[in-house]
Amino acid sequence: MKRILFYLLAAFFWLCHNALSADITLLERAEVSGQLIRLGDVADFQVEPELAKALATVPIGQAPGPGESITIRSMHIKRNLIHARKVPRELSWTGSPAVTIYRKGIQVSADRIQEIINEYLSANSHLVPEAKMSFTPQSLPLPFVLPLGKLEYEVVPSHPGILGSSRFSIIFKVDDRVVKNMSVIGSLDAIGKAIVANASLKKGTLLRPQDLTTAVIDISKAVGATTDAAELVGKRLKKNVRSGSPISQKMVETLPVVFRGQKVKIVLSTGSLFLTATGLAHSDGRLEEMIRVQNLSSNKILYCRVAAPGLVEVML
Repeated sequence: MKRILFYLLAAFFWLCHNALSADITLLERAEVSGQLIRLGDVADFQVEPELAKALATVPIGQAPGPGESITIRSMHIKRNLIHARKVPRELSWTGSPAVTIYRKGIQVSADRIQEIINEYLSANSHLVPEAKMSFTPQSLPLPFVLPLGKLEYEVVPSHPGILGSSRFSIIFKVDDRVVKNMSVIGSLDAIGKAIVANASLKKGTLLRPQDLTTAVIDISKAVGATTDAAELVGKRLKKNVRSGSPISQKMVETLPVVFRGQKVKIVLSTGSLFLTATGLAHSDGRLEEMIRVQNLSSNKILYCRVAAPGLVEVML
């Protein structure tokens, strides 16, 4: 019995001596931040400082993805490094039989993605003045982990003017390199003031001030809705509009101020030269439109800009 106890104590002291005197001690767990795992990440050294500094830089393998972990058997680390002559064969090893390595990263949660979209809407509120915008995802995106570094992101709505967007794409960059590209589908609300029809109006209606009123509505689907009734008064509807529906510039047309067969005044003005003549319009013309006009004195056909009712200007 005494002999057994002696051997057990001898073995214990021998293990302790080897653990204390080992040149390389492998850890049970380690964290890395880059793409490579180096020996200094997973081990402690009991060697001279210069050798310890060199050993710490020795690569032992590829790191897992950000937020992920891998486990490597210590015997594989030792065997591979000795076989590749990256560490001296005479160095002694001890420590954990396996090392679990976790790669750190930047955690991006579903709440953070929602914050990024909200920040974009707030920063670009000038594109939709006097409207409060909010975006509700169709489903919450799964959280993910990005590599460590300087994080930047760019938000791109599915519609350039934001209104009408049903999807927001987010491009994530770390240290100026694109690391993830994702899209979030959902519904965009934009509550604000807009000009709406005061009653149901038929196609061809010439809009009057009493036909229009201001209302607070969701203008997210009303692309081009206006807040200024003066932009619509005097114009003609191109489609039927129900009471309370917003009216945009695309739904109206400007009436001609010059009509085909009408006599008009032709003006030519350049520098100190100012000439006028009488002409005959060959087509209807709205303000700023170019139309063909016949000079009644010379019978020549001119291309003129409609400047006002009954007035056209020769463009040089």
